[in-house]
Amino acid sequence: MPLGAVGGIPGLTTPGAFAPTVTTLRGATLEFRPTARAALEYSDNFFQTTSRTEDNFRSTLGPGFNLFLNGARTLGTLSATVDLVHDTARNAGDEIKVFPSLSLGLRYALTPRLALTLTDLYVRNDSSDTADPSGIRRGRRTFNTNSLGLTADWLLDQLATQAYYRNVLFFNEGGGGGDEENTVTNILGLNASTRFALDYVLRAGYEFSHTDTEGGGGGGGNGNGNGGNTSHTVFASVARQFGLYTSAGVQSSVQYQLNESTKIYNVSLFGSYGLPTGLSVGASVGYSILDSDQENEGGVSANLNASYRFTRATISVGVFQDFRQTAQQGQNFGTVETRSYFGSFLYQLTPFINTVLSATYSENSPTGTGNVNNNRTQKQLTYGASVNWQILRWLSASLRYTYIKQTGNDTFDQGTQGTFGNGDFAENRAILSLFATF
Repeated sequence: MPLGAVGGIPGLTTPGAFAPTVTTLRGATLEFRPTARAALEYSDNFFQTTSRTEDNFRSTLGPGFNLFLNGARTLGTLSATVDLVHDTARNAGDEIKVFPSLSLGLRYALTPRLALTLTDLYVRNDSSDTADPSGIRRGRRTFNTNSLGLTADWLLDQLATQAYYRNVLFFNEGGGGGDEENTVTNILGLNASTRFALDYVLRAGYEFSHTDTEGGGGGGGNGNGNGGNTSHTVFASVARQFGLYTSAGVQSSVQYQLNESTKIYNVSLFGSYGLPTGLSVGASVGYSILDSDQENEGGVSANLNASYRFTRATISVGVFQDFRQTAQQGQNFGTVETRSYFGSFLYQLTPFINTVLSATYSENSPTGTGNVNNNRTQKQLTYGASVNWQILRWLSASLRYTYIKQTGNDTFDQGTQGTFGNGDFAENRAILSLFATF
């Protein structure tokens, strides 16, 4: 259950094979449902190497549960799964690997105007795309990542204020020649918004971020060995509501990082448009400038998401281009310039069977802040297709194929020793999975 669904789950319940275990706790309803998943995955380049590729069959059995809390002031979800994994590749080890994951969302309304939200997401895995969907990380290396967040929303008359804290941990468990890095990032933020002149909304805020990085001998994520970074960001925006389904505005931000005395400036126009018939568009387009001791460059920034729903089909496309601090999202590769394009097409064959086609292309370039600017770019192309079948109300199945092609893997100088190497690679994956809610 996604964290963003907290407070938005109708009835806070999911269909299962049997009646759920329901109890009452201080007037709140507590619903418990066991879950289970089983999967068989094939890869023709399990370790994502340039040569001497190894096939692998991965068997997964994952017991888990969903817990829902629904009270007068409290809404929450807790989902946990413990994947027991076995691989057949020669260098993957004969032992059963344990990959747990946990997702928590809890919202408590102290008063009608003051609410606290707690979220947490923990994952232990060895899949590079799970650790970094943008495609920088490569290889099969076990990692632990946890993102903990606490948010306070307080409405003061016409002023909506928010204070938040996030703690992001990323720990490697070795492999790759001892050049791994562990990252701890703490983020504090404040923002406020208010409506004026009936149709206008003004928003402003400040965010502080501090990252501590340990380990790494110069060949890991940012190539700096032990170290860290501190950043300060201020931002402001003004938007106008032009109609029931249309809004637009302008936003600006300034960020200062102690590492390489880096300053990032951005000015963007943003807007959203939607129709009940199925069209939804949200976009921001602007210009960003990075000014540091190592680099001075500028470029277009963009963030676009658009979708259209037909009678039996949905098409979605998106674009992202900007500078980003990777440590705020998990593993620390420093400040990176990322360009990403994606699209998907879903077609509902029957009320219970659908097919999905999807493709993503990403480019990541180091900026010299927390990494080495070597004028290289890492590129990743991913595309695939899946068939999903709701067999029973409580049982679903999916068959998915994915192709991954990555080039420029010496860009971030990761895995220079041991198993992984720096060359380009390609991988084909196919996975058959079943998921049940009891």
